[in-house]
Amino acid sequence: MRKLILATTVVTFVALVSFTLHAQLGSILKGGAVIILVKQFGRQINDGINTALMNRKWENKQATKVVPIVSIGSGAYVGAAQVIGDEEAIKKVEAVAQIELNLPGEARAKVLIPVDKVSLNITEMQRVYNVGVSAVIDLKLRF
Repeated sequence: MRKLILATTVVTFVALVSFTLHAQLGSILKGGAVIILVKQFGRQINDGINTALMNRKWENKQATKVVPIVSIGSGAYVGAAQVIGDEEAIKKVEAVAQIELNLPGEARAKVLIPVDKVSLNITEMQRVYNVGVSAVIDLKLRF
């Protein structure tokens, strides 16, 4: 009887761990795929945004670039953002870090910071100065 209980416990534990790892692996792969797609098609996305703005007579006067955006807060999310600024500074930007903060009361803040690398670890990223965020591109994913 003890062996059966032990075997059942081990099988249940392994199943739960496998399920959790599978779910996390799926999220990691989806996030990685979005980052790869943004890096691959960033120029075309950037041109599309700039063309839409130019057609409305709101053209940009500075250099722009589309990079992955990594949101850190209640979970981790990825997407794309257009950054704008001096051409030399824009070349250094590899991602935008979006940090979500809960403020007193019912308020919250989303802080957008152009950074020099894509990472889920804030301490690995360095802010790139003289660059701002001019657009955020959201992709609705169905799972």
